[in-house]
Amino acid sequence: MNPVAVVSGGTRGIGRAIVEALLERGFDVFFTYQHSTALAQQLEARHGTRVRGFQVDSHDWQAVRAFAEEVNAARQVEVLVNNAGVNDDQLFVSSALEQYWQTVQLNLGSVMAFSHVFCQPMMQRRRGQIINISSLAATKPKVGNGAYGTAKAAIERFTRTLALEMARFNVRVNAVAPGFVHSDLLSRFLATRDSTAFYRSIPLRQVLEPEAVARVVALFASGELEATGTVMALGNGENLNG
Repeated sequence: MNPVAVVSGGTRGIGRAIVEALLERGFDVFFTYQHSTALAQQLEARHGTRVRGFQVDSHDWQAVRAFAEEVNAARQVEVLVNNAGVNDDQLFVSSALEQYWQTVQLNLGSVMAFSHVFCQPMMQRRRGQIINISSLAATKPKVGNGAYGTAKAAIERFTRTLALEMARFNVRVNAVAPGFVHSDLLSRFLATRDSTAFYRSIPLRQVLEPEAVARVVALFASGELEATGTVMALGNGENLNG
């Protein structure tokens, strides 16, 4: 029987690429989504019984717990990839505090919620991999990106702490922090900016493809990349200081 991986936020961009990469590595994959029902159904139709989508509101910790209970009752989860998140840029002083906080809560809270409900079975079996998706925004501040960047910085700190706590149970916890990634989000970002100047600001003059991020996640998931407590930065130079 194939090993099982769970991917939160698995229908678009990096999440979808991760689902595909794990399937190629021989995993069966359970993924979550919130609104993209048609995309979830496309994934299921393409891969049959090896992949299954669940509509889960990552804001709702009880919904996350119910999802985990269903999955854990059916299969043993070897890998958890925490990818669900949202980037809602807004200036702190002119934003509604509730909306600002919700961005932090979804990005950081979903990582904590999914990790909490899948850690216990991994601890009991003395094996497992947890991979959290962070971002360049964790270390490079940008105007309007405070909520998202703060959440990603906290995810990196949480990754290192959880790695320490889970090490004695042989459960590895790592994070991948990509820079700019080709996505719908990037397209919307560039729609109101000078794209030529944007690409000139990147030393290699190009952005990452989602598949590049997914390949690194798959290396952690398969155990080919042996580490714990590591935050791996990916980029084309935009992640360098200066």
